[in-house]
Amino acid sequence: MKICFVVRSVYSQQLNYTTTHLAYEAHQRGHEVVYTTVNSFSASHDLTIRATVISPGSRPFESRLEFLRNLQSGFAERTEVTLSEFDVVFLRYNPNESDGEKDKSKNPAIEFGRLLKLHGVLVVNDPTGLSKAASKMYLSSFPSEIRAKTLITRSAYKIKEFVKELKKPTILKPLSGFGGQDVFFIKNAKEININQIISTVAKSGYVMAQEYIPEVKNGDKRLLLLNGSPIFIGKRAAMYRRMSPKGDIRSNMHVGGKRKKVEFTKVEAQIAELIRPKLISDGLYFVGADIVGNKLLEINVFCPGGINNINELYHINVGAAVIDDLEKRVRLIKSSPQGRSNLSLVKNG
Repeated sequence: MKICFVVRSVYSQQLNYTTTHLAYEAHQRGHEVVYTTVNSFSASHDLTIRATVISPGSRPFESRLEFLRNLQSGFAERTEVTLSEFDVVFLRYNPNESDGEKDKSKNPAIEFGRLLKLHGVLVVNDPTGLSKAASKMYLSSFPSEIRAKTLITRSAYKIKEFVKELKKPTILKPLSGFGGQDVFFIKNAKEININQIISTVAKSGYVMAQEYIPEVKNGDKRLLLLNGSPIFIGKRAAMYRRMSPKGDIRSNMHVGGKRKKVEFTKVEAQIAELIRPKLISDGLYFVGADIVGNKLLEINVFCPGGINNINELYHINVGAAVIDDLEKRVRLIKSSPQGRSNLSLVKNG
């Protein structure tokens, strides 16, 4: 199959990135693998989508490191292709991480993805689903019993009232935030600097006030799901625990969080079952669910990561499971009588 990974920058990719694992696995199986960026897209009058792509070539590599070095070297092939002719376009672009996007709510990859989908391309994750899940408000789509008590507002007064009525510690974070930025722990409504904290969090827009889950002291669990179901390699779920560094409430790996093995329990199974219908309905094929205690805290849809940590902890290959499933889906699409039936609709307007 022909598969394209859309990333922020080819040269910012790292060995431990989930994208690198997926691309390397696909390449080693003989699939045509290319990378591109949002800035490389173009749409012609007849809505043909083209892009300048970088390819590692067709020769095999002995390791991911060799693969990545070749991709980022001056020897990598750079060509312009018609993306409409690809089988899979994997959107691994997060507008929140781009310095070039002034309006973080706008994701050009989504709009191009919609056009590619009309051409019959399997776009992962689904562009419309990404639009819906771009905000943390997407969590409100799921059953209340698996969500922490939450308030979303720009009112400092309402935030303080929420903290007061909750009668327990609260977490404040930007609604549009990512990567643990501007996340604060509020012990109670009488915090001396609560106004300053609210002001800091609110500088980027709406604030999410969320009840503090005591179990977070034991870390959170990152669970990877494929088409709404937990990924299993044998009896091992693609999941690991992220522990916060001392003195920090964030467990993100890039701020010093530690990874640990964890067992898949009935709690994770129940949460996965409850969120599966919505994820499938919205076409959110490959996602990461962050779980603390028996609550779902976040759904990662743009660049869900964790494959490297899971592979190293359990000595398994999660990327292989993802590519296996993509191969099956592409075969089904190609064998379907409809195939790329939408293509004529696009060209004929």
